[in-house]
Amino acid sequence: MATKDEPVADMFLPLMFVSDGTEKTFQYDETLPSLPLPPLDHTLARYLDSVKPHVTDVEFKQTQEVVRKFASGVGGQLHKELVERAKQSKNWLMDWWETYGYLGLRIPHAPYVNFGGVAPYSDEMWPASDGTQCERCALVTWFILQFWQLLRRERLPVDKGGKKTSWSMHQFYRMFNGCKTPGETVDKLNDYFKTESEGDSPSHLLVIHKGHYFTFNVLDCNHQIITAPELEHQFRTIRALCDSKPEGPAIGALTAENRSTWYELREHLIGLHPDNAKHLLDIEKSLYAVALEEAMPSSHDELCRESLVGNAKYRWFDKTLTMVSFRNGKTVSNGDHAPHDAMVNIVESFFVYLGLEACGYHWKASKEVRNLPAPVELVFHVDDRILKAIEVAAEQHMQAGDGIEIKCKEFKGYGKKFLRENNLHPDTVVQMALQLGYYRLHDKPAPTYETASTRKFYRGRTETLRSCTPEAVEWCRAMLDGKTALRKRAELFKIAVDKHNVLMAEGQENHGCDRHLFGLWILATQKNLPMPEIFTDPSYTKSGGGGNFILSTSCVGYTPMIGGVTPMCKDGYSCIYSIEAECVNLFIARWMTDDTSCVKFFESISQSFKDIKQLIHDSKESKL
Repeated sequence: MATKDEPVADMFLPLMFVSDGTEKTFQYDETLPSLPLPPLDHTLARYLDSVKPHVTDVEFKQTQEVVRKFASGVGGQLHKELVERAKQSKNWLMDWWETYGYLGLRIPHAPYVNFGGVAPYSDEMWPASDGTQCERCALVTWFILQFWQLLRRERLPVDKGGKKTSWSMHQFYRMFNGCKTPGETVDKLNDYFKTESEGDSPSHLLVIHKGHYFTFNVLDCNHQIITAPELEHQFRTIRALCDSKPEGPAIGALTAENRSTWYELREHLIGLHPDNAKHLLDIEKSLYAVALEEAMPSSHDELCRESLVGNAKYRWFDKTLTMVSFRNGKTVSNGDHAPHDAMVNIVESFFVYLGLEACGYHWKASKEVRNLPAPVELVFHVDDRILKAIEVAAEQHMQAGDGIEIKCKEFKGYGKKFLRENNLHPDTVVQMALQLGYYRLHDKPAPTYETASTRKFYRGRTETLRSCTPEAVEWCRAMLDGKTALRKRAELFKIAVDKHNVLMAEGQENHGCDRHLFGLWILATQKNLPMPEIFTDPSYTKSGGGGNFILSTSCVGYTPMIGGVTPMCKDGYSCIYSIEAECVNLFIARWMTDDTSCVKFFESISQSFKDIKQLIHDSKESKL
């Protein structure tokens, strides 16, 4: 219940996200074990195994020889250096991963790197309705601010692997009050968040509307979060101010540019007037960004597209979080991938979702609006160079977005409940369905990336699980061969499932092959060595190495929350999924080429789910 200190609707906060205070959110982060480095022979064995489905016998023998020479030569020497690095650091990978995986990339980070998401806040209780934007945006914002406050007070429960293994919560620390800034060759992450024990944290919100930028403080004079009606009042004030003036310069479109170009333009912008530097810092320090848009997307496909692509003029893609509220009350989000992975946003979105359900999607406390300070507009000083660059960046972003197709679909045949009842891990079965679905549609296996979390280690993030295994491919062929007996198909299914489960367990120990090979590649690059043949061998690319996975996949949990990213390859798919009790939600994206189809891929995946269910049923009937 609400207390004297916190008078506003605390009874609506999802209790599963509020700890009893015996553990603090970040208390274990500095004491977690160091990120492991696997033995070189294990890494190379796993790598060779992952190559098999994608090359001929002759090519595989050639790759075996390449790997043998690597292990006994330069690879062995590089591994020794990596071992020494791992001894000196609690996470030998972290800085390299951020720099080479994100901050050093010069391509536009939107739409190629950022992730988008759509939460089903409004599917039933909030059907699309013109004119509801400010009211609904305010309530969603209020719950997001409660989540920020939980982090400030370290009351968000520590994630656990099992009952005893604490996971790193460091990514949550970087969720709010952060912003990436462009560099000439490498970008920089700027973190301004602090817990209450560390001191004050910036408490102003950034609001983007019609190319204008506003900030206002979300805390009142007693340092309490202002109410949803008061947030609504601030949003309506901003809308009214913008209605009385022409479109603003939309500086945020520049965040969709090539990173080095954006760096040069940002330096030029700062040099135009001292106010510009102050405004940029206000934006960077802000809690997160709220974009009030005039568009009215309604279908999940449209919303997913808006979350991942959107209008660059009404975004600030470098913010760790941008919440987009449309005129019809629908809501999506966009996030920077560099400081954290999408699971952070999934947790926050589910928190909001449960909070909205608890309050019946309407504010239940006082609707009084106090006399709060008005929002402040950040007025940038621009010149023709900046104005022209904004138009160029917005046009380039729109053209990139036009090349992407996104479908958000739901398989309703079964979900976690049925699979658990049959002693199957839901994620593993979804991966089997993806393998079979792709093979059925394209008549070949697809090198596949699946996320394996390494958060049990100090500031761990992810390892790659290469889920297109020889065992999965053999099972796919058997399923598509009408002559293969039931017993054989069932046997091969079990073998493929068991192999996947082993690889997931290894991945969570950072014992896949990709992060280790990544580290060896970086060392060779930094030492200006001739690039080792293992990385130039065609098998490396054919199996997915160097970011060439045809299927880019990840399970984002067991809630209705869903989102995604663009595919790694022009002829590939991104397939992100969440698994509920009775259904599987899929976010499928592709670059629009003649060789791919989101609709056909979803249909093939759906058929694969049905085939798996039938296989389970027939096996039980036959007592196999």
